[in-house]
Amino acid sequence: MIRAALVLLALLCGAARADHDQHQSKKDRLRAQKTAKHGPPPRPGTKPAKLINLYNSWTHEWLAVDAGSSPRAETVNRFLRDHFTNEPTEMEPKLIAMVVSAAAKFGSETAFIVSAFRHPKYNLMLRKKGRQVARDSQHTHGNAIDFYLPRVATMTLHAWAKQQAVGGVGLYLESGFIHMDTGAIRYWSGE
Repeated sequence: MIRAALVLLALLCGAARADHDQHQSKKDRLRAQKTAKHGPPPRPGTKPAKLINLYNSWTHEWLAVDAGSSPRAETVNRFLRDHFTNEPTEMEPKLIAMVVSAAAKFGSETAFIVSAFRHPKYNLMLRKKGRQVARDSQHTHGNAIDFYLPRVATMTLHAWAKQQAVGGVGLYLESGFIHMDTGAIRYWSGE
């Protein structure tokens, strides 16, 4: 008898909970979904995450990146796409991490991306125009990025990049940016 009463009580509670969920406001449901996806909001009094704002000089787009975490690959691939063909590729995840690390190191809130993925057709076009681009550029494989940080000397940024020993580092002093890639460790300078 007691068991039957407990079962009946459990059924009634379950029906009441389902009824409550149906009548929950859309705002409450969305808040619950967001919390489930991103975790609870930070406790009051905690320091907010440091954001680094990336600016793509060709597409004029901005991407805010949390200095403590990696953005989604699809977002990065789209942001660093070839501006000529508008096609993205799978970018090396270390690239954004290197740019964000440099910005955090030098206290810069913004990093300007000069070049990232370069479609092979666009790379060939640049070569035919006499530009300083490698035939099999790391840019065409999604393994390179050119960038600068405002108010940070290009030579200072270049020295920091070489210390990272991640891959190739190019210095383009006249143009005011550096190149970093994830290929073999090597150094060069250009215009």
